[in-house]
Amino acid sequence: MPERASLKSDEVNKDRLFDRMFEGLHRGDVLITVATGFISDAEAERAGLVQTHAYAVLDIRKIQGLRLLQLKNPWNHLRWKGKYSETDSESWTQDLLRALNYDRLNALQNDNGVFWINWESLCHFFDVFYMNWNPKLFKYKYTVHSKWMAGDGPVKDSYNIGDNPQYKLVVNCGNDEGIVWILLTRHIMERDDFADNKEFITVHVYKGEGSSRIYYPENPYLEGTKINSPHYLTKMRPSKGTSKYNLVISQYEKHNTIYYTLKVFSTVEFKLGPVIDPYTSKKRLTGHWTKATAGGCANHASYLSNPKFDLEILAGGPCSLLIKVEASKQYATGVEISSTERNFKKTSGDYRWGFLAFELENILPGKYKIIPSTFMPGQEGPFFLEVAASAAFNLMKS
Repeated sequence: MPERASLKSDEVNKDRLFDRMFEGLHRGDVLITVATGFISDAEAERAGLVQTHAYAVLDIRKIQGLRLLQLKNPWNHLRWKGKYSETDSESWTQDLLRALNYDRLNALQNDNGVFWINWESLCHFFDVFYMNWNPKLFKYKYTVHSKWMAGDGPVKDSYNIGDNPQYKLVVNCGNDEGIVWILLTRHIMERDDFADNKEFITVHVYKGEGSSRIYYPENPYLEGTKINSPHYLTKMRPSKGTSKYNLVISQYEKHNTIYYTLKVFSTVEFKLGPVIDPYTSKKRLTGHWTKATAGGCANHASYLSNPKFDLEILAGGPCSLLIKVEASKQYATGVEISSTERNFKKTSGDYRWGFLAFELENILPGKYKIIPSTFMPGQEGPFFLEVAASAAFNLMKS
């Protein structure tokens, strides 16, 4: 299970990271590499390091009040020249050399790429740790393979994540706390894709019932960071009892179809499955607020001049209904649905910038009027109205 920890991120607790790696390595549960970032040629020469280069972590020690790591340059030569290197005669004591079974004088004669470095120096000169954990640490596991088509949803999901792949996760901790790791892996299909990876992926976690889709990206329980690594890992500790979550896959500027694997590892029982779309019928129309029809919200006398659409829910029982409005991000939009024959009227509530999703339940068959509007009158421009329902319907401009 791959985990990435950036030493330059304020979100990473370096002391906790050291302890986790120390414990995991000595249990035999993790393999670790650490990589440098971009450093100048002069600094690289002084430090004996290679920029943007990965080193294997062979050992981690807490000894005599020190935190030391033994690294190996895979080139089998070119080593660290700073504190606790083989050239540092001041830091090494005889007791420390014996405790680590380290022959510094022999190391001076034989550059095999292996060296010791103290934790503080490593955090200064290196950028990121890559850890690969033993999956057997978790009793329960589940894997989903799927794809996200290029044309599904907007290119950027900063306003609307309703078309993103979403999964319902139900975790049953019982009387204990649980540990859950969620791993998203994007499939690398071509060599050039790996060499110049421009696809940025992540997973957002939302708390809730898990059965309904999430449409707006704000207020996640755990907000993922979009990175161009093939792997993204997020971790959480559900409390006692049953917890329900939505897992939303997200990508920055999606232009291509992506194939991915979603894995969940847990110390407690859980269930994972896609969030089911209940809507069997969908229709999308284009509208326009013009000088004559940009009436603004219901607070203005011009409200009824807004564009109107006729919706007819055909025969059947009560159905679920979804109304979406997409407009310029400069405009706050809202929508109203009403029926004079049923003395029925519902509004979407607060106006939202650029995108609005309005879900309704138990809508009876019959004829309805839909009015999309901007908050302020006189805001001209095109918009899209999309209606989806769990029953057959007709939709047209009034």
